[in-house]
Amino acid sequence: MRHGLGREGDEVTVTCREARELADPFLSDQLLVETTNEIVRHLETCAACRDEFAARRTLRTRLQSAVAASPALAPRPGFAADLTARLRPAAAPGAVITRRAWIESWWAAAAALLALLGGGLFARDTVRRSRLATLAANASGDHQNCAITFNLRERPIPLEDAARRYDPAYASLATLDPPAGLPGGAVDVLDRHSCVFEERRFGHVVFRYEGHVVSLLVTSGSGAGSTPALVTTDTPYRVASFDAGSHAVFVVSDLPERDVLGVAQALAAPVARRLSTS
Repeated sequence: MRHGLGREGDEVTVTCREARELADPFLSDQLLVETTNEIVRHLETCAACRDEFAARRTLRTRLQSAVAASPALAPRPGFAADLTARLRPAAAPGAVITRRAWIESWWAAAAALLALLGGGLFARDTVRRSRLATLAANASGDHQNCAITFNLRERPIPLEDAARRYDPAYASLATLDPPAGLPGGAVDVLDRHSCVFEERRFGHVVFRYEGHVVSLLVTSGSGAGSTPALVTTDTPYRVASFDAGSHAVFVVSDLPERDVLGVAQALAAPVARRLSTS
């Protein structure tokens, strides 16, 4: 999707990659007004980047609150000055440093680097989980407002049309067989289409299993990983998720968790095969 700080004709546009690279300074109000306005225009037309920015904003707020509330997370008083003092002898022009002093300086720098890396990994994982929770909530909302009680602003369209206009992967769902061999008996296909909820487009296959409606929802992004896993949401539905190629897949129903997870596990391999080759 093209939205970059490049140009199309005389119009300056922002790509998804450029917008995400500027996400942190944007959220910190550190960009020029013109650049900020370009990113705002990009976010108005790109649901994926809106999800990314929302997840980062949530993460920043939670981390700031956690650090402010927890003395254990605050840097030790004098940490920066102590680290600078340890490293200064090695950095001084013409300095002669003993082996022991060099080792101590190296370990001090390594410890600081590990702390930064650990914090970065924690932040990245938190962003991933926040993004997954947002997608799962959107999938639950689509299930409620499309499969249960139709209340969408846009009418669903055939998967073939969605494949031509938006994502070729949707075409592979048109012939997806319902999962077989589940303990609750046969699974029936009720409908197949592509729909939009909260500006997030899904490929949607609606099943009936054990008398309950079950939604299989496919969208761009990352799910819970290659192995299906349950995802907690603030909705009345149970949600399982997995990755298939470059797509996030969700199974949503009011069935018990074990049944929702069982349907997801039965669908994971065939869906992954289809989406990885589309």
